[in-house]
Amino acid sequence: MNQLTVADRNIKFYVFVKIFAKRVFLPLTAIYFIETAGFTIRDIGILSGYFSLVQLLAEIPTGYFADKIGRVASIRVGAILAAIATFFYVIFHFKTGIYAGVFFEALGYSFMAGAGEALIHDSLVVKKQVNQYTKILSHTMSISLIANAILIALVPMTYPIYKGLPFIIGTICYIALFIATLFMNDVTRSESNVKLKMPDFRKIAGKRHLLLFGLTFGIVSALYTSPNDIYNLALREYGFRIDLIGWVYGIASILGAAIGPFIHHLRNLRLSRYLIIDLTMLFAVYLAGFSQNPYFLSLAMIVGISFWRYRRIIYQDYLLTIYPTQYKATLISGMNNLEELNSVWLPLAITYAIYRTSISTGLGLVAIFILTIAPIFFFSTRRFFRRDPLPLTLAKLPVSIV
Repeated sequence: MNQLTVADRNIKFYVFVKIFAKRVFLPLTAIYFIETAGFTIRDIGILSGYFSLVQLLAEIPTGYFADKIGRVASIRVGAILAAIATFFYVIFHFKTGIYAGVFFEALGYSFMAGAGEALIHDSLVVKKQVNQYTKILSHTMSISLIANAILIALVPMTYPIYKGLPFIIGTICYIALFIATLFMNDVTRSESNVKLKMPDFRKIAGKRHLLLFGLTFGIVSALYTSPNDIYNLALREYGFRIDLIGWVYGIASILGAAIGPFIHHLRNLRLSRYLIIDLTMLFAVYLAGFSQNPYFLSLAMIVGISFWRYRRIIYQDYLLTIYPTQYKATLISGMNNLEELNSVWLPLAITYAIYRTSISTGLGLVAIFILTIAPIFFFSTRRFFRRDPLPLTLAKLPVSIV
């Protein structure tokens, strides 16, 4: 098949990958584990850390799998593993079974992480439209979020009918994801003899400002994703109906779809200004959690989630521009590792703070922590990036980090 045709098909069907790869059962996961398997809020923190630990260990090898074996093959493996995970959630209502399911889910998403983005980047290379990477992914995300809004709003409403039904629907979605990949193929790449190559941490550590940026970036990213289950539990504690929590995520998807066509313009901002937006969004959600107002928290979650869906795309575009490399999936996986590394301990710390105090106080303490690290995160970019008219321009640093 003509490579241009393959590339066009990949971009066309990638929207279905984005639709069905999302966890339609996400709003109910923690509540389901507590009500069916006897988990406590501290158990949820440990489980979240375990999920991130699995991903941390798997990210680089699975990224290498995508680079060596194929991007599409990696997505297919991920879809199968994720389907197995949801099957475990429905069948096994005890902690060991849940941990096994979480293992398969974390491993499945590790296989999918980076592979799809690398496939689209490869396809745009064939089409000679690499400069459209951010725009294409943003538009794809926008379209997929419209369908996701319907799914994630309606699926939790099946919870009162049968508590395992949202996860059965999740299994069906992962099967649909696998079917969508049958219409996609890897484009021909010049790097046919790819070898496993780990990040050169000595070069990273040799640039203290670069290391500081990476560490704080990882913490901020983890603070976006680690406490999702805590937000859902907070909504329930503050009086929000369980079967309506999905609507919070659904509205967030609709808002995300609305801003999708415009989000790529953030790429034109200087990194320092983009970081201010990033940190403000994050702080607002924790502040809303501290307020104990379910409507304030719902609104903050809607805005925060809609922004979070795109924030990584900006960083990915930056990395793939600054570090032109054949190890694209591995590079993106390495970026994810910064988040996963901090997602191992942050859920434990947050749930411990909540255990010692309350949900609202624990989230308030995290808000104070964000204010503490925000200046470090912001000023770490002063030496990392040049101040010139071109946004996100790296200073004279070695480009062979990966």
